[in-house]
Amino acid sequence: MNKSFLITLFVMMQAVAAFAQLTTVAQSPLFKEPVAGYGRILHMKDGSTVFLQITSRDGLYVDIYDEDNKPKAQTHMKANFENLLGSCVNAVFESNNDITLFISEVESRQPVLYRIIIDGKTGYIKKDEKLMMTNRYAYFAQPFITQYEPVTSFFVRKDPNSENYALVILHNNDRSVSGNLEVIWYTGAHKEIARAYYANSDRRYKNINYLDMVVLGDEKVCLFAHIYNQTEVGDKKGQLIMATLSKTTDTLALSKVNIGVKKVIDSGLVKYDPVIKKIIFIGYAHPEAGDEETYAGICGLVDPGRAAPDQEIDIYPAKAVEKTKALANRAFTGMPQNVFVRSDGGFSIVYEELTRKQVKPLNAASYVYCIKDWLAVQSFNANGQAEYSCVIPRHAELRNWEISAFNNERVSSSAQPLIKGEQYRGYGCFQYKDRVYVTMNNTEDNMKKAAQGKGVAFSTVRDTDGYYYVCDASNELPAYAPLFGLNVNKDDDGHPLVMGVSDYDADKGRFITLKMDKNTEHRGVRVVWLQP
Repeated sequence: MNKSFLITLFVMMQAVAAFAQLTTVAQSPLFKEPVAGYGRILHMKDGSTVFLQITSRDGLYVDIYDEDNKPKAQTHMKANFENLLGSCVNAVFESNNDITLFISEVESRQPVLYRIIIDGKTGYIKKDEKLMMTNRYAYFAQPFITQYEPVTSFFVRKDPNSENYALVILHNNDRSVSGNLEVIWYTGAHKEIARAYYANSDRRYKNINYLDMVVLGDEKVCLFAHIYNQTEVGDKKGQLIMATLSKTTDTLALSKVNIGVKKVIDSGLVKYDPVIKKIIFIGYAHPEAGDEETYAGICGLVDPGRAAPDQEIDIYPAKAVEKTKALANRAFTGMPQNVFVRSDGGFSIVYEELTRKQVKPLNAASYVYCIKDWLAVQSFNANGQAEYSCVIPRHAELRNWEISAFNNERVSSSAQPLIKGEQYRGYGCFQYKDRVYVTMNNTEDNMKKAAQGKGVAFSTVRDTDGYYYVCDASNELPAYAPLFGLNVNKDDDGHPLVMGVSDYDADKGRFITLKMDKNTEHRGVRVVWLQP
């Protein structure tokens, strides 16, 4: 090894050290890579870490690591769910020191929801129950229910600041139903606090499109929906509402929300900001009687007590658009995928460019690619005023996994689908000291091209490594850094992350995820604990 190479390597390592590096605190022993079903890592309040794999053939695999990140328990169990046809992992969270899993599937054309409670100490199932069922799908719809099309009848949200959670059931197997929405509010011990059905008193709007909800401890559950009338084919006229469930009533108190007025809101995400004591609402919308393909992000602050007026916020990422035009001579078209609430009451929105591309081979059936392009992070203060913006060039193509609205946030509260390696082509993000960290996999050459504004996709996962960006006010085009050091020997396999199979330890400020690795005998993955 010549002297000039060592000097170059030393300079490169110094540059990496100068970056706010994510350091590996610990890693688990190597184990078999999960390649099917769903995967999730869950950090527990007692300091332990749980890796959960949910499969259709083999049931549940549970690996528990203690507070010192050492293996503590390992179990493999069968569960009551069947073949996971039309399946959806609705939620995975800690409650009452145990792991609570909600999973739905289609059984004989009927959507069914299971609630599985796993002992947080031993990993064994404590309770496995068929909790809810809704109306059967029509017989002609059965051929279209595939393994990767999730049930849209059940939605679960947990309060991050308490043990309580809520369940919404759409009894018509469709987001757009007429008076058949039910919400049930539970304690962390799975005792029912209250339940209510939606009853629309506004005769102008016959249909309801459920968007999202937030659970506010023992106080209330606030559910957001778009009520509307179908006036013509492709034309809707409606209103955003908030429906509130409290402990003292068995009805939902409805109130109009003055956000997205005269817009059709198809998707929504809500988070509670405990500093300003308001709900952040983010949605995908297009104008009434307008082009359904012309979507834009909308946002607003909503007082759950309805004492203060609603405040609509312009979240158009103008700085990201300007930077993208300078780098790539085109507009940035990203839509919100996640939101992080800061300690000062402000918040940061993660945007992603998503498009669909239909491919029609000459001698085969056509298929659709999901194209994942550039990311952006836009920061707002507690008054909703835009602050800094960061742009991250990238490119990935998914053939086997359809990405939905707010997918990044949904996966973080449920589980990552493991479908033919597509889980390596996504990205992960978390917030540490009010800065958003973004992780992704790629080759070193492609990362260099990204730094010049050229997003390039990788072809083989094993050629990639995990990288990360730190998004703050210091740079509109943040620098990247390798997660596990520079891969000097290009003949070695890389260490990509299994994106989406992760959690964040807010107490210690640690990002916990899976990385691909190998020893002298086997390839596999490890749980890895990373510290900024």
